Amino acid sequence: MCVVAPHDDDHGTVENGIAQFESQQSTASECRRLALGFVIVICIALSWVGAVQLTKISYSEAFSAPLFLVWLGTSWMMTLFPVASAIYFLTAPHRFRNPEAALTYWRHCTHVFSPSGITFRSLLTSMVLFTSLWVGTNYSYSRALMYASATDVATLTSSSSAFIVLLSICILKEPILILKILAVLLSCGGIALFSYAEGFQPVQVVGVCLSLVSTIGIAMYKVLLKWRVGDASVYQMALFLSVIGAFNTVTLFPVVLLLHFTGVEILYHIPWNYVIWSSILGVIFNFLINFGIAYTYPLFISLGTLLGIPINATIDALVHNIDLVNWKIPGAILIMSGFLMLLAPPSDSLTIHKFILRLIRWQRTT
Repeated sequence: MCVVAPHDDDHGTVENGIAQFESQQSTASECRRLALGFVIVICIALSWVGAVQLTKISYSEAFSAPLFLVWLGTSWMMTLFPVASAIYFLTAPHRFRNPEAALTYWRHCTHVFSPSGITFRSLLTSMVLFTSLWVGTNYSYSRALMYASATDVATLTSSSSAFIVLLSICILKEPILILKILAVLLSCGGIALFSYAEGFQPVQVVGVCLSLVSTIGIAMYKVLLKWRVGDASVYQMALFLSVIGAFNTVTLFPVVLLLHFTGVEILYHIPWNYVIWSSILGVIFNFLINFGIAYTYPLFISLGTLLGIPINATIDALVHNIDLVNWKIPGAILIMSGFLMLLAPPSDSLTIHKFILRLIRWQRTT
């Protein structure tokens, strides 16, 4: 029997062919990931804009109940973990036939509360803190829509990234970088221009202040969540948000009833079409934010919320006849510029920081 060993050239040809095939597979995978990312960006922007606009138009003389809207919208988040679990098991059917896999999945998800899983203490402390922040932030946001346009509220809350930087430096002990500080200054300048554009009239000032309260609440929620759970997986976050939804449903319902019977938030004339669709779009938005990071680039997720600002502005101008001229446009540009600066990867921010420091030292020596 004669065994013919391959020549070096043949071996190289096979290796080159395999490398070329893997490169093509990788390129195709990146293209699919990019395409999925663009779809998710559009869906995030549209779901966010739809939820905000429907919340805005649901308010009338007969109905003004922002806490009820927050309670209903947050309650829908209970669906996130069941949907996430269905995706987890359907994408790998063999997991259905392995009880150990289901148990491992559940243990992995419960570690978001503590290293030992769900305990009464870890569950209660997490839910009291984060449900309070969630409800307070969303209540301020929903109530701000009673006094300001959807574009104003959306733009001002986009400056939450600046407050996240400041809180991350104080709580998470993240390094102080020049690019981040510049982004914070741009966002603060944009907020100042928005306040100036409103003319400091009582109603407009209330809208701006409520938007800023919501903005600070968003920053506190995200930074404390990072401090509490670290780099949680998408399935862990789905469980965490679902438990927030359940905790909100049980604890906030008596408050909603109390406000109704005391006449603070009357619930007789609820525009259900607007309210239900606003809640559904809000859940879709949270779902896409949570799962989009797993299936595409995190940058795309941030761009989705940023894209919602010009879409909101277009709707406000064409449908609601809201004038967006004067100082609001440069204010929005400053806030969006600061937002974009904070999307830079940490390595790039550090490189820019070192380059600016070297440039300053060079100027001092010349």
